[in-house]
Amino acid sequence: MARQESLLKFTGKLGNVIGYRNKKEYLLRSAPAIVRQTSATKRAARDFGTASKAGKLIRHALSEYLLHCYDSSLTNRLNKTLGEVVRADDSHKAGLRVPVAANMQSLRGFRFNSHTGIEHLLAGNPIINNNNGDIGISFPETVISNNKATHIIIKAIALSVNFAQQTSRQLASETVVIRCGEKQILPTLTLNPDRKDLTLIMLEIHSCYEVNGQLHLCRNRKGSALDIIAVLPPVELRTAIKYRNKAPKLKIIPSYIQPARCSGIMLPVAFSSLPEG
Repeated sequence: MARQESLLKFTGKLGNVIGYRNKKEYLLRSAPAIVRQTSATKRAARDFGTASKAGKLIRHALSEYLLHCYDSSLTNRLNKTLGEVVRADDSHKAGLRVPVAANMQSLRGFRFNSHTGIEHLLAGNPIINNNNGDIGISFPETVISNNKATHIIIKAIALSVNFAQQTSRQLASETVVIRCGEKQILPTLTLNPDRKDLTLIMLEIHSCYEVNGQLHLCRNRKGSALDIIAVLPPVELRTAIKYRNKAPKLKIIPSYIQPARCSGIMLPVAFSSLPEG
């Protein structure tokens, strides 16, 4: 193991060396000349690649929300959790396993910011209600008093992911701003996500300071939280079945109408005698 001291640091393979990052340091190690892998190791590597690909899809879909709720261990922690989800798949053989919706409940309570969670900024747990496809998130009346912040910004996010097609759709609720230390009834955050795919319900909380009538985000790493509070399985949409009569269609033959006959008109004809000769 060697430490990179150059101005341009890199990660990945370069020639016969491999660069990687360990927390804040960039290190180097020599690439192995021969890589010996058994069949079991190859199958485990494919399953780990499936988990890493799923984690990358989630992180890229939430890139705009991870600007303030991010830490250097997020990628490893998310891949580790998704790796457990993939290994729990019993319907496929090793090497072909996929993240099944029934096993995705392991993501519930996952923190994108490991330094703090929503329970450190709010009193009690949010209550989730499902009413005809609309997801409602309500909160307790009492809010924890934060001595270092004057306001708290709350937002709910729904992320629908399809790991097989590598597609995602996100939906955010309205933003609620509350003052710390006050007892008030918070409005219910409502989401109407498309439930045909697996849906992750997340809650984002930011601590803010009020300076000259304007709110500024707290730069402390414990001032912002983004947690997964629910994992909703996909719901199959019921479509109306159209029944079709397989009997041949009978064409109605119109009745025969006899055409009208035109009556003959006799015109008088005058005969004149020709001159002789």
